[in-house]
Amino acid sequence: AASVCAQDADTREALDWLKKIAVSSRTVSYSGTFVYQHGSRVETSRVVHYVNAAGGVFEKLETLDGPSREVIRANDHVTAYMPDARAVLIERRSTQQLPVMLPENLSDLTLQYDVKKADAVRISGFECVWIVVNPRDRMRFGRKFCAELESGLPLRAQVFNEKAQVIESFGFSQLTLGGKFSRDQVESRYKARAQAQRWRVDSSALNINEQAADTGWVATQLPAGFRKSMEVRRTIAGRPIALPHLVFTDGLAAISVFVEPRGRDANNIAARPLTVQGAVHIYKRVLGDYTVTALGEVPSSTVMQIANSMESRAVHQQAAPR
Repeated sequence: AASVCAQDADTREALDWLKKIAVSSRTVSYSGTFVYQHGSRVETSRVVHYVNAAGGVFEKLETLDGPSREVIRANDHVTAYMPDARAVLIERRSTQQLPVMLPENLSDLTLQYDVKKADAVRISGFECVWIVVNPRDRMRFGRKFCAELESGLPLRAQVFNEKAQVIESFGFSQLTLGGKFSRDQVESRYKARAQAQRWRVDSSALNINEQAADTGWVATQLPAGFRKSMEVRRTIAGRPIALPHLVFTDGLAAISVFVEPRGRDANNIAARPLTVQGAVHIYKRVLGDYTVTALGEVPSSTVMQIANSMESRAVHQQAAPR
């Protein structure tokens, strides 16, 4: 009994750290340089991130490798400057910025994952503690987060597969916590040039609308622990109809499913239905007059099971035993 109580206390402490990590990116101001690796690609970026007392988020992110790119964020309004292409992209996104996405509600996480606190280490001059999230089956990846002891900001994060191989990682190489807000630090150095040289401005993403709705599609065989968290119809500029978009989650991993009219690439999909981008698996299948696409940071078997179980609600109800 004492051993079980100790394990429960350890798990609660680890979950408390995960909650602190989830909140930190929305409450902590910082600046620094981080390295993001996914698959064979390695990207180094510089970031300045301010959060004011009212909860407003202002950020500037600049890539230091490859083609120049600068992203300016004011709450959910995002402007990306791409000088090599002489283009500006304007869109709306969630205010979560780093590749460390954690929900605030972690209550059901231990049903599918073993969560534990590991060793404290020193990274970029800060003390941090490792929190390890091990999956209980092969339908999801594991994750590790090293949270700065005071703020909870993740200084390093990793996604690992069933062989304990790191397939995606993020980490600060230099970091300053806090700091007084300065608008100059979150202004684009390309803004004046883009206006003077009349760079191409693409704001079509602002025309993407989501409306909660019964899309008429259902997943008939979800992996254990996964549930539907969102179902919308997305209206996208240039598309004649709104597309069904469903999201399934186990509380940590999330899989998006899109259904669209079948295109001319059906033969290409049949020849290569599965692709991989770092920790993200993308699986497509042709289903009658439609193409179903499932993608997420999960093993290939998970996106395949969900995509292969997608049916129109009408067909599913007709096939259901009476």
